[in-house]
Amino acid sequence: MESPVGRIPWFDYLTSEPSKAQKFHAALFGWTTQRLQMLTGDVVTAIVSGGRIIGGYAPPLAGTPVYRFSEQWSRWLPHLQIYNAHESAGKVKTHSAKIVKEPTPFLDIGRFAIGTDPNGQAFGLIQPTKQAEDTGWGGGPNTFCWAELYTLSPGSSVNFYKTIGGFTETKNQLPDGTYHMLEKDGAPRAGVRTPMKGTQPGWFAWVRVPDLIGTANKALQMESTFIMPPANGMALLVDPWGATFGLAQA
Repeated sequence: MESPVGRIPWFDYLTSEPSKAQKFHAALFGWTTQRLQMLTGDVVTAIVSGGRIIGGYAPPLAGTPVYRFSEQWSRWLPHLQIYNAHESAGKVKTHSAKIVKEPTPFLDIGRFAIGTDPNGQAFGLIQPTKQAEDTGWGGGPNTFCWAELYTLSPGSSVNFYKTIGGFTETKNQLPDGTYHMLEKDGAPRAGVRTPMKGTQPGWFAWVRVPDLIGTANKALQMESTFIMPPANGMALLVDPWGATFGLAQA
């Protein structure tokens, strides 16, 4: 059995303020960290939720866009699961996009690569070492439950990710534009749309929380900003370092 392609099993949080970001996420989601020693001697800080590693913290990456004109900024970096990192990296390069970090082994988890799509937005690729069941977005509380891309050019972005991830597309009309749903194996995997007012282009994560209103209010107290206040089981915010994030009621 091959590991399923076309899902997003990992998010990195790229930040120039790692200790502050970790305290912020610990207060909101109860996330802890685990230091992982690489064969190269480098140390990676993993995001742990409920005893399970779900992502990591990493420094800003050269060759990817920033949100703000200062060094204190952050962004989410989703990793798209593929069969072969080298083949997919080659495909990225032939479709008006770039690879800014070539495929590299990461512990026993798999091979990771990082690129920017045709509109300059950063994304990752992951070729997992181990076969895994496709659970979709069915994780527990305080885990990632959705991935969304805000882009000024939804059409070209959707076509690119359909090519790289093997997605199909369903369009849904919104009051302020079109929502493009990326699907694989009959299940929704990610959404693409133009940026909402107050947000920047780029990928970001949604997190499933047990107490939507309580978590959203706590985020406000910690200098986040509402883009979409809690309603219909969802809220959308921008954190103190400029990264958009979503909350969904568990």
